[in-house]
Amino acid sequence: MSISVQLILFLGVLCLLLSFQDWRRGMLLCVAAGFVAGPLRKVIPGQPVYLVVIVGCFVAAVIAGFFFRNGRFRFRHLDSMYRALRIPGGLFLGWLLLQAGVSLVRYHNPTLAGIGLLSYLAPFPAFFLAYYYGLNGRNIIRFIKFYVLCSVLMLSGIYLSYFGVDWSVLKEIGTGVQIYVPGGILKSYPGFFRSTEIAAWHAAAAICLLLVLVVSRVLHWPKLLVAGLLLLLLGAGLMTGRRKMLMEVAIFAGCYGLLLTWFNKGVSRIIVIALLMGGLLALAGLFGLDKSSGVEGLNPYLTRGKTVFRDAENRFSKLGLESIGWAIDGYGVWGGGLGVASQGGQHFGGGAVRFGGAGEGGLGKITAELGVPGLILFLWVLASLFMYLFRMVCVLSARRSALVFLWNGLVAFLVANIPVFVVATQVFGDLFILLLLGWIFGFTMAIYRVILASEMIMSRRSGEGQALSEKEEKTALPPVLST
Repeated sequence: MSISVQLILFLGVLCLLLSFQDWRRGMLLCVAAGFVAGPLRKVIPGQPVYLVVIVGCFVAAVIAGFFFRNGRFRFRHLDSMYRALRIPGGLFLGWLLLQAGVSLVRYHNPTLAGIGLLSYLAPFPAFFLAYYYGLNGRNIIRFIKFYVLCSVLMLSGIYLSYFGVDWSVLKEIGTGVQIYVPGGILKSYPGFFRSTEIAAWHAAAAICLLLVLVVSRVLHWPKLLVAGLLLLLLGAGLMTGRRKMLMEVAIFAGCYGLLLTWFNKGVSRIIVIALLMGGLLALAGLFGLDKSSGVEGLNPYLTRGKTVFRDAENRFSKLGLESIGWAIDGYGVWGGGLGVASQGGQHFGGGAVRFGGAGEGGLGKITAELGVPGLILFLWVLASLFMYLFRMVCVLSARRSALVFLWNGLVAFLVANIPVFVVATQVFGDLFILLLLGWIFGFTMAIYRVILASEMIMSRRSGEGQALSEKEEKTALPPVLST
């Protein structure tokens, strides 16, 4: 074992111990670990696959630290969500475990079944951690800022590659995907990420979450710095060659604006979103002044980006709906078992390569692994979750808390990822991305709880002219947890 690998292991163990000692700081270390895993895999001989789950070890350390100081998760304050999802969620979980058994019996490969389970269940521990972490709104803002800054650093590698830096840590793992455009093959850049698809997703996520901070007016960075970061993120996303990042940002902006309109008190913030999006597009258009021809220069990336909306309907039809038919043709109505269409399964006897495009479309992936019954149960869970979120929107629409704008933005980000999942599910096989979505969902529930509890306390205090008793405080607010 080389000295460099030993040093990496030592630092990793040290960070794990820090995550256990302080679970809140451990949340930020989880983000750092999720980002660092890609570059580490590139530089270690053999590019070991197991490094992609290193972030899971940090999450496990954070959970252990949480239990050590607080005993257990308390679900009392999530009763309303439990009631909304109890029946469809319970049935879906039961079917999931059944298909895990099918995978074990059919392929005699526990790793394949484990990968399949991970792709569905990974967000849940992240959700519960984020719920308690987010009961202090400052923690959420700190987390999002840290994520955005880490994303900028990771995506900066795209510009290094574009300007000729030839480091092994900037190359894509594997062969990647060739993108054909008029004039030749378009060169795409992953930066420090392991693939262009993951780089594009994080570019879109960073843009969306940075916009959330700006619109919520909780970001006090200089305006020129924010504008520069947005432009750099947009340019980096375009140079990955992956158009779906533009679609995700556009859907997010539309959903965010719609939610603010629903609340009927965010006109100025809607204008901010419109100005920022318009400014981004205008600044990106300046790249069009580059008159390079063929596949050189920046014009090809802009030209390809412009086609995303034109091709959206066709892509949704083929990879969204038709993938269900491909999956049924490949594995039948009852599905082939967990892991056969999951990202990473190709290393252990599964993967989309076994049956074509069904693994790339999200609905096709679910149908291939869980069959038509599993797809129906999944859609039932999704519909129940949407109804629950709609009720939350109705409740919060009458509230005046500044946290409402942050809640709206995080919900819009989650909604924007649904169409991306439908047409490009492979990126959601990345453990770090699954955990991040779980964290964001947990933050939305924490913000919702804090808004209602704070308003209840203020109402009782103003009505009775005195502070609540200790028992009443505990009833209104979730328990205060140890660091």
